[in-house]
Amino acid sequence: MTVWNIFSLLGGLAIFLYGMMEMNKHLTSIAGSKMKSIMLTLTKGPVRGYLTGLGITIVNQSSSATTVLEAALVGAGLLTFQQSLAVTLGAELGSTFLPQLIAFPSITKFATFIIFIGFMLLLTSKSKKNRHIAMTIFTFGLLFLGMDMMSSSLKPLRTYEPFINLMRNIENPILGILLGLVFTMIIQSSGATTSITIAMALSGTISLEQAIPINLGAAVGTCITAVLGSITLNWEAKRSAYIHILFQLIGALWVFILLSIPFHGERLYIWGVKWFTLHVLRTDSLARQIAMGFTFMPVINHLIVFPNLKLILRLFNKIFPEREAPKPFGPKYIKKSLIQNGIEISLIMTKKEILRVVDLLHEMIMEMKDAFRSKDSSSFERVSEMDSKVDTLHRIIIPFLANLSQEELTAKESEQCMNYMYIQNELESIGDVIDKNIMSLAEKKIEQNLVFSEEGFHELEHLLYRVNRNFENLTLALTNDDLDMAKDVLDAHKKKEEEKYKKLHIERLYKGQSESIATSSVHLDLISYFSRINGHIAYIAKRLVRVL
Repeated sequence: MTVWNIFSLLGGLAIFLYGMMEMNKHLTSIAGSKMKSIMLTLTKGPVRGYLTGLGITIVNQSSSATTVLEAALVGAGLLTFQQSLAVTLGAELGSTFLPQLIAFPSITKFATFIIFIGFMLLLTSKSKKNRHIAMTIFTFGLLFLGMDMMSSSLKPLRTYEPFINLMRNIENPILGILLGLVFTMIIQSSGATTSITIAMALSGTISLEQAIPINLGAAVGTCITAVLGSITLNWEAKRSAYIHILFQLIGALWVFILLSIPFHGERLYIWGVKWFTLHVLRTDSLARQIAMGFTFMPVINHLIVFPNLKLILRLFNKIFPEREAPKPFGPKYIKKSLIQNGIEISLIMTKKEILRVVDLLHEMIMEMKDAFRSKDSSSFERVSEMDSKVDTLHRIIIPFLANLSQEELTAKESEQCMNYMYIQNELESIGDVIDKNIMSLAEKKIEQNLVFSEEGFHELEHLLYRVNRNFENLTLALTNDDLDMAKDVLDAHKKKEEEKYKKLHIERLYKGQSESIATSSVHLDLISYFSRINGHIAYIAKRLVRVL
């Protein structure tokens, strides 16, 4: 094996891993803003939770990423530990999708063409979403290009005696498992490890007997990412990450046992994989055998785990006992049966629940201010978490008010019920503007190290101050049914300072001020989003003036 083969191998590995990481990043950007709400909505039952974990992992191509997201939701009290179990198991199966795709060797022949298509789409894409789609296609091609480079560079190893002797040792399951475990803990992706073994298979440098133990170790090694991601989270979140390890160890134990049983001159697990690919899939492709061997690991595991889940949980709880966990986040004052207690009490309690949304939004505004004053990105996750809580309450409040509106209401009660619907919808929109629009700009500012001009910074600070002051005044008006305060909010909105600050910024652009040119898109978008928030605030104040 020449030095050029080594360079090609390392380059191919780098391109493959880069393609995989970037494809994950852009796929998550396309659907990522919805993943959290999808997980929260679709995890009410074990079957739906399992399918949710499976589906999300197929999209983001990382069981670790799914488990980290799930642990964060458990830590925030948005998902229970029990709900997280099915998601974890579904994610394990979802992580086998990429190796199954890569096991089609003919796809590597189209790698450069896929890259070309992705690049041309990138050049012609205008919207952010289309650019993410283009980059997904581009990096998908890079992934297969890296595979092809690795496979080609490894071919000389077929006759390299030291390598052949090393691979003979790896046929010992324990050594192969340790190799796969360590390598996957480094690159933090079991799918990538399996894909690399498939590349080696395509070059003729590895057998199924050698690949299976490596991939078995990879299945356990991938848990490290979830464990690291849960370090800063609470105990329940850590437990949801730790049980991922237990599930994988149970699966690894059973596959190891099947690898230790001789059958028809082979190991039982190896024989089963070969039989299935030959008689069911009608192929003797080594790449497909390796992919199926990796897929059968979670399948066997889940056939064992699901019937014995209560017993496994009992064992797990002895090792990692439950502590007093925060209750899943949800409504505090309203539930469907409350309507039976009367319309007046239902409206009072609805207002209390809406004021909880108001408190969450005020925290989001404060975090938003900090995000633009510093380079600390930790506020992004906190804002996203709070917006998820706003969405959770929104999904409870609106149906509750809809059910309430079907009762026999007086004219005043009907107007108040309708008013709360309008107010809650506006509040939910404020949360979306902060989380999905403004925090994206804050992230861009930090990533690109953008610095506003001194004048521009003071103007944005003033607009932030106005947003905060208007929202605080609105909170007082809503809390105390204060008509005068609601009118003050409306009067403040009539000043339309945003247009004045847009004009000042454009004047600086005209003069060629470098900071203003560099930050222009962020600056003008921020002004627009602040204006939108003030518009929502003013609309709520207008609804209050109408009924007070």
